[in-house]
Amino acid sequence: MSNSEIIDPILEQLLTYIIRDFVESWYKNLTDDHLFQESLKRTSRRTIAGFSQCVQKVDWVPLLTRDIVDDFASHFRLYRLAMEKLEEKNQAGKCQDDLESVFFDLELEMEGNYCRDLVSTSQQYESAYLHDLTDILLYLLMPPEDFRSRPLRFLIREIIVTKVFVPLLNKLSDPEYVNYLLVWLLSELPLNTDDFITTLETSQNIHELEAVLEAIHDEMNSLQAKDSSGEHLDMVKQELASLSFTENIIKRRMAFLANQPVISISTAQDEIGEEVNCNPTIVHLPITVVLTNTVAICYFIDFLGPVGGQNYIDCFLAIEGFKVSMEHQFRGLACGESADKEVYETIKEAALFMYHQYLSQEAITRISIEDVLINKFLARLRNDEPADSWFEQIQEKIVDILAKDDRFYSAFKKDSLYVKMLEELGILTAGEEFDECASESGVKSEVAEDNMSVVSDANSAFMKTVDIADTKAMPTTTVIVETLGVGQQGKQMFALYNVRVNKQDNNGKNSSSWNVIRRYSDFHTLNTAIQVKFPRLRNLSFPGKKTFNNLDQSFLDRRCKALNSYMTCILQPSVLKSNPGLESEIYDFLSQKKYTGAQEGFHRKVMSAMFDPVVSGVKAFGSAVAAVPDSVYDGVTKVGSAASNVLRTSSSKSMETTDSTRVAAQLSSHESTDSIPLRVLLLFVDEVFGLRGRNQWFRRRLVFLLRQFMNAALGSSINRRILDVVKWLTSEEQVAQYLVAFRDSTWPHGKLAQMSNIRAPMESLRSRLLARSLMLSALPDELKLFIGSTTTNIGITNMANALQNRHLNRRLCYVILERLLVTIFPNNRFDRILPKLHSKSPRTKFF
Repeated sequence: MSNSEIIDPILEQLLTYIIRDFVESWYKNLTDDHLFQESLKRTSRRTIAGFSQCVQKVDWVPLLTRDIVDDFASHFRLYRLAMEKLEEKNQAGKCQDDLESVFFDLELEMEGNYCRDLVSTSQQYESAYLHDLTDILLYLLMPPEDFRSRPLRFLIREIIVTKVFVPLLNKLSDPEYVNYLLVWLLSELPLNTDDFITTLETSQNIHELEAVLEAIHDEMNSLQAKDSSGEHLDMVKQELASLSFTENIIKRRMAFLANQPVISISTAQDEIGEEVNCNPTIVHLPITVVLTNTVAICYFIDFLGPVGGQNYIDCFLAIEGFKVSMEHQFRGLACGESADKEVYETIKEAALFMYHQYLSQEAITRISIEDVLINKFLARLRNDEPADSWFEQIQEKIVDILAKDDRFYSAFKKDSLYVKMLEELGILTAGEEFDECASESGVKSEVAEDNMSVVSDANSAFMKTVDIADTKAMPTTTVIVETLGVGQQGKQMFALYNVRVNKQDNNGKNSSSWNVIRRYSDFHTLNTAIQVKFPRLRNLSFPGKKTFNNLDQSFLDRRCKALNSYMTCILQPSVLKSNPGLESEIYDFLSQKKYTGAQEGFHRKVMSAMFDPVVSGVKAFGSAVAAVPDSVYDGVTKVGSAASNVLRTSSSKSMETTDSTRVAAQLSSHESTDSIPLRVLLLFVDEVFGLRGRNQWFRRRLVFLLRQFMNAALGSSINRRILDVVKWLTSEEQVAQYLVAFRDSTWPHGKLAQMSNIRAPMESLRSRLLARSLMLSALPDELKLFIGSTTTNIGITNMANALQNRHLNRRLCYVILERLLVTIFPNNRFDRILPKLHSKSPRTKFF
């Protein structure tokens, strides 16, 4: 058959099972003669041999890394456009079409002369289409003498259509099965507690929440029974507390959805953006915080463009880029990779280029600043002063202009983009609890007030006991906590703190610095985690909560001073050295992401009790697949991480033109073939998370970060890694494992599997929510941080929703099937045949 000693025995076994269960079951009632079955086997072997020869000629690299990814991305693009058009029609009160109708209209526009509406929605037309397609395949693959036998050909065609194609398409297009498939594919990933809670808090489906709530109540009843017996009392109480915590989150979300039953994501974002006009007490971030945060500065750039501030922000970012480049050049100099004179010449050339771009009289993009500052810059350049001081005064002046000019930052804080920025940063979160005013039992205002005054003294006394003899010549981290002010969203009020982090190398020079925004509750969570994990540090004083007047300015100033003292103490090198694990705990708090600390919002055992039935059911699906070799797995992991962290600049075409074409159409025909696989994957991320509209600075920054990441992780071997993965996926051993998995799932223990039991509706709903949570957990934290929490959640939600429509899933299955046919049979003009098979669609007559 396939001339493979590994694959042929499995294929022979599959043929035997197929003949036994799908032919002999009815043929034995006609005759006892086995000649027909043997004839079928002989024809099947020759057909498989012909198909094997065609498959072996396929170049799988572009198919798997470009074409299939493009098909998925284009499908999600059509879904997004259909949702947007439907939303526009709803707002205009002219909506007479449903989602599927708009979707297939857009597909016709994308494909040019055909669409797959009938084959995806009409069983009658689908049957005719599959019969025609099977006839063509039998003509190409069957032995000529067998094909001329019409009864044999019709019989084989009927078996293939009714017993193979239709059941397989029914399965793959079923949203419930798709959800289980996603859970299986991602089942090896740990379900992140934060992502699960985020999925609950952003769910738009009350029934999903009810399904999870039902599982929580069942588990609580089970735990309470254990509690009454007195066994493992502390652990049971902890798990009950976790369940109660999650129960409250679900109930709040359900109450919110009950009051606002129908609200689209885009509408919700618009409403949040309008809050700035009616909420004068919204959080006011210093401009330095915005300029040092990747997500925040993107919104500021978008605002500055139309109001005349583009040149200022471009010059500011160019100076930042100059600093980074200068540090890189000096590192190369210190390592002996470049000559002293060569480095200084390169830096001077870059500085002069920026002068001609933004500061000279002839510059088209000149910024308006005093000539004396420009003259001082030129004098420093001529006198060979340290390069890090060349643009210092100019950059300070740019920040001053942006902060004080009423057209710029002041106006930005009154714009809807500012509120969207706060939401993207996680500062404004719907349904978040009023953490500053929540009192705790046993915590008195007077105690908190007194405690505040002695924190610094107590921590200073603690530091005197620290051995500082071994702290010399060690990298250090310093933190400065500053009060940003009081924010308000609805009835929620809270104090915000800006944490300025500076890392210094062994020589005492700053190696990196950043800002992170935290609430008092975040500091409290950090302190709780430290006291639990590091008992030796329980004597550290920490400013306690205060029930009343906790937003008074004098109180906030004292608390800020106490927090500074606390952070200075725990960051002492000797303290970090004597408490292994403390440094990672602190850096988790200081990193630019949402901080949850060590709190177990959803206990691991609770998670297992609720979702193990779902996970264990889908894990059986892939139990027969061989383990991935370590060398390949490492490569896949690194390639995936690199792809998730980088996007390329969009084409110069208009958004309307780009949206009406396939995603891969943005690739340049002159682009290197080797770079295309990664490019298409990045375009897929671009489409799913809606990053096409982001400004050019954001996209260039993303590209820069990706190149650094790929060079560090893979060097120049990215294409080789891709080839290795594809080669492994299409190897004889893996194909054999695919066939074994199919055999064991369809014929467990050699017997045809019975119809699977219909799953309970609540279990299906839980699997849908679990799939969405795992998709969110699969994203690297760096990518979530860079594109923002709201953008990430919306992208994952849209992607998951697109897979919940049976007809659209069926359309995607046909797209993949047709892609395979065009690739496997390149000389048989399937690219022309398939549009003709779809030509009966009434939409094509009006195009």
